[in-house]
Amino acid sequence: MTGRRSLSLHDQAGLIGKIAMAWIVILLLVGLLVLDGISVGLATLRLSNTAQAAASTAATQYHNVPDVGKACIAAQQDLITDDVPIPGSEKWCRIDPATGQATIVLHSSASSMVLGRISFTKHFTEVTVKESAEPAL
Repeated sequence: MTGRRSLSLHDQAGLIGKIAMAWIVILLLVGLLVLDGISVGLATLRLSNTAQAAASTAATQYHNVPDVGKACIAAQQDLITDDVPIPGSEKWCRIDPATGQATIVLHSSASSMVLGRISFTKHFTEVTVKESAEPAL
């Protein structure tokens, strides 16, 4: 005999444990990324609904009283109702005087467990929506 030992499953117990731990960590990270993706999707949907409602309100208000300032103030009420911060820029609410079409642009940041905490993935949590609406006739 040459003195070689045959490898048994008992000799590989440490390696199997390390592989199992690596898979657990990988699955945990994938799960956290899925949760962050769901969070970004829900934030986008919520912000889009708010922007659509605000655009509809602004277009209808502009149709009733052709004043851009009053139409945008009416749209702000939808933002306040949905607990969305009013943008500091005046470009968030635009109305085309020829057609009466209102366009609302909103920005927000989705909450996240992983993406928002890493500098090179933080931009994935930034949500921007642009919604337009024609006046209801």
